[in-house]
Amino acid sequence: MNDEKLTKHWKIVEIQLRQAAMFLHEPSRFTIEDRELDDYRHYVDHNEFELAMDELAGIAEEFGCKSGFWRRLKKVAIQMSLSEKADHYELQFHNALSRDN
Repeated sequence: MNDEKLTKHWKIVEIQLRQAAMFLHEPSRFTIEDRELDDYRHYVDHNEFELAMDELAGIAEEFGCKSGFWRRLKKVAIQMSLSEKADHYELQFHNALSRDN
């Protein structure tokens, strides 16, 4: 992969992570303090995207996020070729889907 494609690839990963993080804001169900997202932000700022993804997943598991979050995080894992994590997030998606209804 040339430098331009590689840069674009990781920019897409970063954008997808930020989109997933937006799904964590569910004021009607729970509130996440900004400090709880500090580690996630630090990892994204330093291009540590797998650690950022793990941080988001941990927060989501703690608060019981809706299915849409897990679908977004699965896309990130697929983009990063992390198939085991993508499979785990798919399972979390189905678990959350059953709770959402």
